Amino acid sequence: MRKLLLGSTAAAAAALFAPGGAMAQGVSFSDSSMGAAGTSMRGLEVRLGGYYRAMYNYTNQTGDSNATTRLGKSDFTNEIEIHILASGKAANGLRYGVALEIENDAYRQPQAGNPATNVVSNSGKNTLAFDEAWAYLAGNWGQIRYGDEDGAIQQLQSGHITGFGVGGLDSGDQYQQAIGGNQRATFSTVNDAGDNTKLIYLSPQFLGFDAGASFSFNTNDGANSGCDSLANAAFCDRTSAISGVNTRRRNELQAALRWRGSFGPVGLTATVGYFGADVIKNTTGFSPERINMIWAGAAATAYGFTVGGWYTGGSSNGNFTTRLESSAANPVDDRRLDSFLVGATYTIDAITVGGHFAQSVSAGSQALSGAGGPTSTALTGDRRETGFAVGGNYRVAPGLDFFAEYIQTQRKERGFDFLTGNAVTAATTAAGTAIQRGSTVGTVLAGFRVAF
Repeated sequence: MRKLLLGSTAAAAAALFAPGGAMAQGVSFSDSSMGAAGTSMRGLEVRLGGYYRAMYNYTNQTGDSNATTRLGKSDFTNEIEIHILASGKAANGLRYGVALEIENDAYRQPQAGNPATNVVSNSGKNTLAFDEAWAYLAGNWGQIRYGDEDGAIQQLQSGHITGFGVGGLDSGDQYQQAIGGNQRATFSTVNDAGDNTKLIYLSPQFLGFDAGASFSFNTNDGANSGCDSLANAAFCDRTSAISGVNTRRRNELQAALRWRGSFGPVGLTATVGYFGADVIKNTTGFSPERINMIWAGAAATAYGFTVGGWYTGGSSNGNFTTRLESSAANPVDDRRLDSFLVGATYTIDAITVGGHFAQSVSAGSQALSGAGGPTSTALTGDRRETGFAVGGNYRVAPGLDFFAEYIQTQRKERGFDFLTGNAVTAATTAAGTAIQRGSTVGTVLAGFRVAF
């Protein structure tokens, strides 16, 4: 899930215990204010929290009509999340607990038997499901987390400026309103790697430094194996080799080092990280290339202003997927992923305003244009995605925020038609079924949020 950092709605309000000195990282959800401690259950302190968000949205996108169908531009939407944190402490000082996040985020859940699709499930949009579910052990030596949770880079990131409106490009709300998978830009943010089931270690803080590492065997989350037979092996969690190309990751490793400090009134934070993963091998042809990426970000805060940014790049395709082979003569595409985001916010009393700009350049579709087509037999061109968001929120009362923001994204790729999702070839051009078309989506979001 794409995380929401809603301005002055303090992310740290969910912490069960605050990190300090040589203590381990606190336990919190990054997108919700938690309620007060609940009833002690069998020695555990249980806290219940979450939020309800109501929005008006106006969406204007490329390809919102065809010969038989037209889309309106306005709609009302709502979203809920329920967060449960349970914590305990053993006689020897060991701290332990679980964190559960439940939400109605079934906007484009895969259909049964075909997880590759982006189709709303038959059970409807208000189906509740787990987004994150993990357990932890903590002590003066650090903290271990296990479950469906963000990786080490996300836990220790710096410079991901999203604390205005509903989070801008990173909130996910524009993506829920846009119709069509090719209309939804992917900027490869720290949150886009997903909540695949992981083992995570977070160190104590010492002299301003802390570190973390995480490992996951595959990109899936939740229970069970992901499939019921080898006939559906493309979706099996444990698949390591298959006939044909599969862009999923295996043996994902993240590592990050963060420093936090201050110079007078200026607070500083900086993070560097590594993201690596193996590939699912192709048993009948060339296999994709291993992912090796760096991540770096920094932010500064003073006098109500926060400015920062991050960069990630390396051997990967967009959204942390593997790069495919292009042809027998050129088995591995050598184009890399380069993404960045820069932004700023300003808070005065109960008002926070801000904005950010992001760009991602990747290999993209990697389909081959047909001989004689607009790009001859060449691979489709670099996919360039740009976007920006501006917005603000107003704290009316504890737990109640009004917000508004505007988000715009644009996708372009030489030799690729974003409306059909196909490469442009001589045959499709002659038939009129595919021409080179980009995609632009503009969205206005306005509403209120009640956190509890």
